[in-house]
Amino acid sequence: MAKIRTIEALEDAISEETAWRKHELTTARKLVQQSTGSTQTANLRSGVLLLYAHWEGWVKNVAQLYIRYVNTQHPTYSELSAAFLGNALKTKISSMEQASTPAVHNEFAKFIIEGFEGKARLSEDLVQTQSNLSSKVLSDVIGRLGLPLRSEYSTRSKMIDEELVNRRNTIAHGQFMELRADDFLILHENVLSLLQLFTDDIKNAASTSAHLTGAVKGN
Repeated sequence: MAKIRTIEALEDAISEETAWRKHELTTARKLVQQSTGSTQTANLRSGVLLLYAHWEGWVKNVAQLYIRYVNTQHPTYSELSAAFLGNALKTKISSMEQASTPAVHNEFAKFIIEGFEGKARLSEDLVQTQSNLSSKVLSDVIGRLGLPLRSEYSTRSKMIDEELVNRRNTIAHGQFMELRADDFLILHENVLSLLQLFTDDIKNAASTSAHLTGAVKGN
């Protein structure tokens, strides 16, 4: 995977990641709006599945792009914010636990003795949506990235859990569910709004170096 060395490169990567998702979601909305009867019912069911797929994929991939950017800045452990220091330590501890050779264990011991002045390394796999991006899992992702937990997320937690995640699970398991076009269109709009908010906070965090301790936080 290509390194992301600058804010501009991060924004370009995010734009590339989200553009095709927006296009597919726009297509799903149009299919619902332009169909009726049993065809619309099928489009609604597939629309919910696609909406959830992009909800999870968008959050996970944009978050991982941010972590990749932070890695290319080569911060030391002592420079990291609390959220990212926790991530970096988890990455190092996980690597040590999975290793069977003494060299890795000795390296970890040396890290403990010498302190936090070495270059930190974060794993992109730290961002896990668990194939079920509920409001709680979203809060965990936001906390892991040190992003602000906006009121928009908490006020729409029921929408996320019941109208998006639960509906997706019901449809994915082959069960029938009554869906209305108006409800889908409102859900579509709300999900895109939250995804844009999440993306804007990622960009703001990168531009203000929020991954570093003592960074000036944006609004």
